[in-house]
Amino acid sequence: MRKNLVIISAGALGREVLGWATDAIAYGARWRVKGFLDSKPDALAGYGIDLPVLGSVTDYRIEPEDEFVGAVADPKTKVKCIKPILDGGGTFVSVVHPLAKRGRNVEVGTGSVLAPYSVLDCDLRVGSFVTVLPFSTFGHDVQVGDWCQVSSHCGVNGRATLGQGVFLGSHACIIPGVRVGDWAYVGAGSVVITEVHTGTKVFGNPARPVSMSQSADPAEQ
Repeated sequence: MRKNLVIISAGALGREVLGWATDAIAYGARWRVKGFLDSKPDALAGYGIDLPVLGSVTDYRIEPEDEFVGAVADPKTKVKCIKPILDGGGTFVSVVHPLAKRGRNVEVGTGSVLAPYSVLDCDLRVGSFVTVLPFSTFGHDVQVGDWCQVSSHCGVNGRATLGQGVFLGSHACIIPGVRVGDWAYVGAGSVVITEVHTGTKVFGNPARPVSMSQSADPAEQ
C-alpha cells in the first residue's frame, strides 16, 4: 500500500526534496506525494508544480496514511517546523535518492534526506532529521547528531563528529577526528582543523570564530 508523503516546507529545499522523492518513487519507494506544508499558501506560485500547499504545520490535520519528511535548511527553524507534527503523532520517513551511496554498517535515523551523489562510507552513524546535499561525503567512523544540515560538496572526514543541529555551508571541510559542537555554524568553504565549540559560528581557512549565538538550544529561542 502506498503512503502519502507530505513535505514540510515548499521553499527551495522542499522543491529539491520533491524531485529526489519522485526519483525514489520511480525506483520503488511506496509513496505518492500528497503536497507540502507551508505557512505561505502561494509558496509554489510560478514553479509549475501541480501539488497543493496543504496548510501550515500548526493547522494541518494528520491523516492515517500520511508520512512526513522535513525540507528546512536552517537547523533551528527545522526543529520548530517539525516539532508540531511530531507532537501530533506524525510519522516521519527518510528520503534516500537512488544515487546516494551507503556503505557497510551505516545507520541513518528517521526523517533524514540523502541527496543524489551523497556518500556515507562505512561504520558511521547519522542521526534523525539530517539533510545531506549532493556530493557531500561522510568518512569512516563519523558521528552526526540529529537536526544537522550538510550543504553540497562538504567533506566530513574519518572519525569527525557533528553535534546536534550543526550547519555546514557548501564546500566546508572537517578534518579527521575533529568535533563540531551542537548548533554550531560552519561557513561555506571553511576548513575546520580544531574543535568548534557549541553555538559558535566559524569561517575561513583555517576556520576561526566570528560570532556565538545567544542560545544554542532552539527551544530557548
